[in-house]
This record gives sequence, C-alpha cells and structure tokens, in this order.
Amino acid sequence: MAMTQRASLFGARRREGEEERVCRRSRRTQSVALGLSIGLLLALALCSNATGQAQTSSTETEIWPEGDVHIQLPSHLRVLAFTGLEQGIGFPFQQWYSAAALGSQFKPILREHLLNIDPDKEHYLVLGGGYEFLRTAQSGVVHHENRITIDGTPGFRVSSRILLRDRNWLELRWIDGTYSTTYRNNITVERDFLVHDFRFTPYGSAEVFYDGPKHSWDQEWYTAGVQWPSKRLLMLDTYYRREHCNTCTPINWNAAGITLNFFFGSTK
Repeated sequence: MAMTQRASLFGARRREGEEERVCRRSRRTQSVALGLSIGLLLALALCSNATGQAQTSSTETEIWPEGDVHIQLPSHLRVLAFTGLEQGIGFPFQQWYSAAALGSQFKPILREHLLNIDPDKEHYLVLGGGYEFLRTAQSGVVHHENRITIDGTPGFRVSSRILLRDRNWLELRWIDGTYSTTYRNNITVERDFLVHDFRFTPYGSAEVFYDGPKHSWDQEWYTAGVQWPSKRLLMLDTYYRREHCNTCTPINWNAAGITLNFFFGSTK
C-alpha cells in the first residue's frame, strides 16, 4: 500500500514537472518569435533604406507606429479610435493622423474555429463610418486633410483556421479645403496557429486605390505581417508593407509597421 502511494505521488510530481517544462518552452517560444518578428522588421527597414539610397531615389523607407482602441458595445456595435505616425527615414516626410469610427456587426460566424480577439472578425459583415484628420509634412510643405469614411467588410472562413476578408472603403476628402474622393479595396487572408497555448496569426493583404479626380487606379499596397494576441485585451500587429504609386513622390515606399491594439467590452 505504501509503495502504491509513493508511486502515485511520484507520478503526480512528474506530471507537474512536465507541465511546467511545457509552459516554460511556450513562454520561450513566444518571446523568441516576437523578438525575431520585430528584429526582421527593423532589418528590412534598414536594408531597404540602404538599398534605396544606393540604387534609386524613387524608393524610400518609413516606420509606421500606431495605437488602436476597440470598444465593443451592446447590439453588435463597436467603436474604433486610432492614432499613428508615418515617419520617413532619410527622406523629409512625416504624416500624423487620428480617427474615430462606429461599426455595426452582422451575422456571427458559427463555424468551429479559434475565437478571435477582434469581434469584427467574428462576423460575416461589418458596416461602418467615421472621421479622420491628417497632417502631412513633406519637403517643408504642410497639408491638412479632413476625411469622412464609409466602409463595408464581408468576411468568411475558408476553413476553421483560415479567414478571408474584403474591405471596401470610401474616403470623402478635403485636402486644404479641396474636395476629392478615393475608393480602396483591401483583400486579406490570415491563418491561425496555436502552439503550446501560444497563438499567432500570419497574414497577407493586397490593397488597390481608385483616385476619383484622376479617374485611375494609381496606387497599390502589399502587406505581410503577424498578429500576436495576448489574452483578451491586447494584440500586437507587426508587418512589412510595400507601397507603389505612379503619381506620388516618391513612387515606392518600404514600410516597417507596428500597431498596438487594445480591446474592451463584451465579445458576446
């Protein structure tokens, strides 16, 4: 009887030790993966900046920090507020922006999947509208812009781990008092991973812009990144973006971006 109790106690301690080792490995994996992601973004920024200076002045580099606050309200409504900065590296460009918007979520996605920290991604359709202010300084010239935005984003799960979304975005713009419009279409594909209770979501997106006054599709953005959710409150989004615009100066941007998202309110 005593030997059986000792064996049972030894087995319990062994299981506890194994669980503790798994948790330590998970924390180490999370720290290393996040560090590598941020390091890769910085390396891309530095390398692309050096390449741009050595080869051509039509490609420049920028960093893009941003902070977002998501507030989930009753009746499937949510408030989104964000502010950020686009800062050129070795090029005289800086853009500060701030915005707030209200969105309405329709028809929850019931297919079995990992619950997303962003309630918008738990619905087949999100409609919204908002206001954005931008201050842009380039080569000593400053512009102020006011925008009214209207957007609609359908989304669905191709599988339990893959989410496809198609954001349609209309901007009513007043740049230094002059009115214009821009339509943007952004298609995003993301894939959820869960390794030892450590979750991360790589994604890729392509966005095209239609310039109303010029009657042309004149700009494309291509983005690859990873989202790092933490519990139900925070999500860090790290990404690299390539921007191309034939009518802009410079023509190309290489952007290293990082966005810190905060989520508040009920997700039910």
